[in-house]
Amino acid sequence: MNIKRILTTTIAALLPLAVSATTLIVPASGTGPGANGSHWQTELTLHNTSASPVTATLTFHDAIGAAGTSTVVVAPRATVAIADVIATRFGRESATGAIEITFDSAFAQKLTIASRTFNKTSGGEFGQDIPAIDAATAPAAGNTIVLGAPSSEADARFNFGVYAVTAATVQWDLLRADGSVATSKTVIYAAGAQNQYNDGITTFLNSSPQDSDTVHAVVTQGRALAYGSAINNASGDPTFVPGLLVRPDLRINFAGVSFGNNAAIDVADANHDGVLDRAIDVQTGSWPIGFRVVVISSTGATFELVNPPSDLKLVDTHGGILWTPSAALSGTSTTITLRVTADGSTEIITIPVNLR
Repeated sequence: MNIKRILTTTIAALLPLAVSATTLIVPASGTGPGANGSHWQTELTLHNTSASPVTATLTFHDAIGAAGTSTVVVAPRATVAIADVIATRFGRESATGAIEITFDSAFAQKLTIASRTFNKTSGGEFGQDIPAIDAATAPAAGNTIVLGAPSSEADARFNFGVYAVTAATVQWDLLRADGSVATSKTVIYAAGAQNQYNDGITTFLNSSPQDSDTVHAVVTQGRALAYGSAINNASGDPTFVPGLLVRPDLRINFAGVSFGNNAAIDVADANHDGVLDRAIDVQTGSWPIGFRVVVISSTGATFELVNPPSDLKLVDTHGGILWTPSAALSGTSTTITLRVTADGSTEIITIPVNLR
C-alpha cells in the first residue's frame, strides 16, 4: 500500500470528529417586579442521566438578541438547580427573555431541562412550568400558532410573547369568541430576539380584551416560538399557555398556481390550508420564470409579497409573479409567502419552491 495513503488515513483517524449540538429553548423566563405587586423569578433545573459529565452553555435572549452567556457542568447522574437564573447567572435585576441551552447532541436523550417561573409573595409562591422546546422543531413559515386568552378578562390578564429562532416575521391576529378578527399586526423579529407583550391585547394589539379571546401568531417568514401566560389578578397565580400548532382553513378561495397564460391550475391547494399541495419547480439561470397565484373572489383580490428576494416581483394586480433566481441557488428549496386580501378577509399563502 502507498505510504502516503497510510499516513493520510492515520492522520484522518486521529482528527476529532465534528460535534453536533442540540439547542433547547425555554421561551420565557424572568426576574424582577411585575404588575399588581407581583415579583417574578425563574428557576432552571438540569438533570444528567448519563455516566459522563455534560457541559451546557446557557444564553439569555431579550428583545435585542443574545444578552449574556453562562456555562453549567452537570456531573454524571446529577442535578443542578439554578435559583433566580436570570439574576444569578446573567446579572440582571429586572428582565424578561428566553434561555437557550446548547450541548453536545450525544446527550440529547440524556439531559433533561425543566424551568419554573413563579411569583414570590409574602403569602407563598405561585408558579408555572415552562417547557424547554427543541429549536429544530420550531414552527416555520406557513404555520399558525394558537394562544387561548382567559375566559374572563376581568379576572385575569394575558401576557404573550415570541422567540425568533431565526429571523422571522409574525402576523398577530386577535380573534373574538364569535370568530371575528378584531385586529391584525405584523412584526419582523431579528434572529435570537425575544419579545414579551404584557397585557398584550391592550398594550400591543391596541384592543380591549374580551372574554375568551384567542391570539393567532401566523409565521410568515423564518422560524419562531410563541407562548402565553394567563395571570389571575387577585392572587398573582400564573398559568402557562403553550402555543398550539394548527393548519386552519382559509377564509379566502386560494385555488393554486397556474403557469403560462391559460386559466388551468397546475398545482392546487386542494385542502384549503393556504399551503400549496406540493412544491413548484423553478429553473434558475438568466431567464425569468413567470406564474400566477390564483385566488377566486367575487370582489377581486389584492396581493402583497412578504419579505421577497430582490429578484422576485409582482408584475400585475392579478397575482402575476416574475422571478429570475440565481443559478447559485440551484439545488436548494425555499418558500414564497404572500399576504392576500379577498372578500373582506386577509390570509397568508405559502408556496414551497424547489430551485433547479
